[in-house]
Amino acid sequence: MRRIFPFLLPLALGALAQSTLGVEPPVLLQEAQPGESLTQTLLVHNVGTRPVRVRASLGDWTYDPMGKIQFLPPGTLKESASPWTAFSPAEFLLGPKESRPLTYTLTLPKDAAPGTHWGVLFLESEDPNPPPGVPLATFRVRMAHIFYVNVPPLKTSGRITGIVPSPPQRPQDPFRFALQYQNTGNTAQKLSGRFEVRDASGKRVAEAEVEEVVVLPGQVRVLPVALVGPLPVWNYTALAILNYGDPAKDVAADLPFALRAPLAPPPSREGEKGGTP
Repeated sequence: MRRIFPFLLPLALGALAQSTLGVEPPVLLQEAQPGESLTQTLLVHNVGTRPVRVRASLGDWTYDPMGKIQFLPPGTLKESASPWTAFSPAEFLLGPKESRPLTYTLTLPKDAAPGTHWGVLFLESEDPNPPPGVPLATFRVRMAHIFYVNVPPLKTSGRITGIVPSPPQRPQDPFRFALQYQNTGNTAQKLSGRFEVRDASGKRVAEAEVEEVVVLPGQVRVLPVALVGPLPVWNYTALAILNYGDPAKDVAADLPFALRAPLAPPPSREGEKGGTP
């Protein structure tokens, strides 16, 4: 079963250098049974005006709690799908504005563990005819195709493990919170939600954006929240409500906090003027 999930796209692009190389699709999530094989054909593009030599290779990736991506040798992670993967061709030339297919096959072992497994197929391009005296590395850039495979049975669960407040140091600073979330299931999750502030009567008096992220199985993510005013001095309750993909179930946590000084409204954008244009 082949499914493309746009919410996983930032993982494929966020940590890689921009280049004249492109790949379709940049990310893919599939589902398979132990012992099954899946074949996928990618389309690699050279959108530039010079020919490039493209080399393909496999790897693993993960991230720290703040979301910083780390790339690792293939097979490093216990959830790695890279050792199950074979691809062809390993190296090829692309002329200006040219495209060509690259095929890879995932062959799951018969004892594949349930849950999400993942890997990355790197596509590194270089100028096959660099100018004399210029280091070849100057012309090397890298794109990636991120792939996931879900092996049933799947378990989706999670919890908010804490809300850590950081009061503003200056009147114009926001009141910052760090939401700590743990994926306790065995599948990659799309995490979304909202952050509210309520007064003593339970009335919602403020809200802040919660970044939408992907959380890998067993991993912890820290979601930063910046609360701005106007909000007067008072005792409040912060309420975090997150959803990990189950439409019938949210996870929530609250934290009483005191605002010792009025919270200022966000600064107006430079050059912004009032009135009707």
